[in-house]
Amino acid sequence: MTDSTLTYDTIIIGGGQAGLTTGYFLQPHNGDRTAGLNTVALPVHLFTILDANPRTGDSWRNRWDSLDLFTSGRSNDLPGMPFPALP
Repeated sequence: MTDSTLTYDTIIIGGGQAGLTTGYFLQPHNGDRTAGLNTVALPVHLFTILDANPRTGDSWRNRWDSLDLFTSGRSNDLPGMPFPALP
């Protein structure tokens, strides 16, 4: 058995909207300088997102059935993933 350790540049605590948005901007975007911090000129930034739930979005799945999203659709999308709602 080998002992290996990963070293991250950034560890994001929480996979909610803010954590996922931060992760989006830390990942490489094929040289698109408007999308993320990692571009052709910058080194790859190794990061991970830690969350108490096993799946992305579980914090919303495990809430009360009566909980509604009351903000406009255009305010709810994540970078790189538009919210499927009318503006």
